[in-house]
Amino acid sequence: MRRMNNLITLFTAMIAFFFGCFLSNMLNNAEKCLTHKSGVSHMEPHPDIFLMILIITAPQNVNRRMVMRQTWLRLGQPLELTYYPENLIYLPKYSDTGHLQMETVADQANRLTAFLHWHDNNLNNAEPARRFVQVKHFFAIGTVDMPAGLRAELDREQKLYGDMLLLPRLKENFENLTEKMLHSIEALTNHYEFSYLLKTDDDTYVKLDILQNELISYDRKLVRKTPEYVGQPLPALYWGYFYGRANVKTKGKWRDINYHLSTHYITYAMGGGYVISRKICEHIATNAQTLSAFTNEDISLGLWLAPQRFVYRRHDPRFDTQYKPRKCRRYHIVLHKLNEEDMQQIYDGSVCIKGGEQDVNENDQNTILRPYYYDWTKSADKCCDTFVN
Repeated sequence: MRRMNNLITLFTAMIAFFFGCFLSNMLNNAEKCLTHKSGVSHMEPHPDIFLMILIITAPQNVNRRMVMRQTWLRLGQPLELTYYPENLIYLPKYSDTGHLQMETVADQANRLTAFLHWHDNNLNNAEPARRFVQVKHFFAIGTVDMPAGLRAELDREQKLYGDMLLLPRLKENFENLTEKMLHSIEALTNHYEFSYLLKTDDDTYVKLDILQNELISYDRKLVRKTPEYVGQPLPALYWGYFYGRANVKTKGKWRDINYHLSTHYITYAMGGGYVISRKICEHIATNAQTLSAFTNEDISLGLWLAPQRFVYRRHDPRFDTQYKPRKCRRYHIVLHKLNEEDMQQIYDGSVCIKGGEQDVNENDQNTILRPYYYDWTKSADKCCDTFVN
């Protein structure tokens, strides 16, 4: 009888334990759903994605969205380029003190030269490898207090293309750009499995096939070299055009009245276009409720990632993403501050492809910015003085 009572007690305890685990899991999931910053409750399922593209856009910019759909968002579907050589890909190693070692200026220059050599040979001679890689894009727009007529237009656009990320807890205005990026990354990370995310604006053109091809080779090499990082976190890619000596904005629309950390911003990749790994997206999504959102989304991202030692900051002069465009060169793969006509011309091959060194739009020749390599061995105020020839 005593043995029977013991068995009954044990059985009851096991049932209570498993029921408690089940209930706890249900409550945790419910809490997560309630605390999602974005409020996006459902998105159409999609197979595992290699590259997610997040495009920050304004509701009225329908013409820009149409041109992007008809031009660079088509590139790489399928991908028809020869494999980018893995020996041209840099993977950072950890120092004895546990810090990732970024590329030297000399390495950056050599890799740009090697890319141009590969690029020119690939366009003229090489036999392409036809590959199908999962890529998906979304145009992000906040919908709080949106006029009914405009919302109806966006709903029609969504029905036609299925590529609108409508954010139900975000009011669409300039001051909310960082919140918009936060809401978007959280929603995409929680609803989709992807390896990398490309963030751009709706006035950015991306040579998507070239970027995608190189990113695939980087990812393949990282997977192959993973055993070399035993005991250390795998590097998480943060790829763009970095700047380390920007003064804190105190005037104009970009002013940061809540940024009191220093007189200069922490090093960041400029926001016209950058690539971040899923690990970084997960870091942002997990902490979305507690991260400080400053006026500038790119500066905010740089600050959020500053203490994370696994972040691999890859500076690349092929990203023309400063506050105004540089002279258009054939090595550029991301170009910011363009209009619809500019995008169509690049897509058609009339500028910025083979011998193109043109200005995509008319700039004062005396104020064109010079591209630079980033010197990670120097203090931030001396980061950007080695110019690309």
